[in-house]
Amino acid sequence: MAAPGSAIRVNAEYDAAAALIALKDWPGAARALEAFRQRYPNHALQGDVTANLALAYSEQQQWAPAAAQYERIALAPATTAEAQTRARAALWQAATLYERAAASDPDSVKAGKPRPADAAANRAAAAKDYERYLKQYPSPLEPAVEARYRLAQLAHVDGNAAAEAAQMHAIFVADQNGAAARTDRTRTLGALGALADARPAFEAYQKVALVEPLAKNLKIKKAKMEDALKAYAVASDYGVAEVTTAATYDVANVYQDFAKALTTSQRPKKLSKLELEQYNEMLEEQADPYVLKAIELHGINAHRTTQGLYDEWVRKSFDALKTLQPARYNKTEHSEATVDAIR
Repeated sequence: MAAPGSAIRVNAEYDAAAALIALKDWPGAARALEAFRQRYPNHALQGDVTANLALAYSEQQQWAPAAAQYERIALAPATTAEAQTRARAALWQAATLYERAAASDPDSVKAGKPRPADAAANRAAAAKDYERYLKQYPSPLEPAVEARYRLAQLAHVDGNAAAEAAQMHAIFVADQNGAAARTDRTRTLGALGALADARPAFEAYQKVALVEPLAKNLKIKKAKMEDALKAYAVASDYGVAEVTTAATYDVANVYQDFAKALTTSQRPKKLSKLELEQYNEMLEEQADPYVLKAIELHGINAHRTTQGLYDEWVRKSFDALKTLQPARYNKTEHSEATVDAIR
């Protein structure tokens, strides 16, 4: 019988684990590999053990334990170009598996599915690996931009609006500065970043109330509106369909909101009844061009159904038109015909 720790005994134990892998006995293989790791922590086969454990856990849909194995691979010394490529791929895989673990059904009792308390921890682990990826591999551009997008999504789930906005802005800047390294994917994400950048400008516009001193606040609100429109134009100019429809809807909403702000603005004091009526009429006249512009832009979005495009923002434009032009758009048969036409 081979002595404990002898080469024959060690090889036999590893071969037993390999046989379980060949049989696709993933739980048994994982147990055998974990035991081998504990008994022989300095053995030359430890690298193979880690790779095979990653496989065994992945086959059982145990995403977080699998991610931990890929982290081991990523953190191992990499002295050759091949090893560095493998480490980079492993770090990305670790991050995506932690993300997958966080998104798994928390009510499931299947192996590898996170308990409710695990989801936040797995998101944090995913974010840590994506951040590590960005630090270690700032290029090529596309995966780096993708990593930032994943970080933005994780921040969104965690309700961290500031972190989400920061990542989306960084995506826009990275794509804009990407030169020849830009791809269709970086442009798409850059467009989404530009759209996210427009949100603070719109919110700044909304915060300005048309109250006395009216002339001063009207000037400020118009300036803020122009800032928002310019920001949305940057996003729309990317030519990415899902961003263009969203930007078109939002710009229409800005015009519609400005018209409403005018008509509901604070009235000057001490107006006679006649003067108040005349003042109200003047406000309506000033608001009309903005309403017409909103109708025009919502109409442009609605017309995109003729190109086979019907997303959330096109639908919202239709809903807005039902209020703005009820005689034309607030008809059940029209809505049904529109949906049928794009199916």
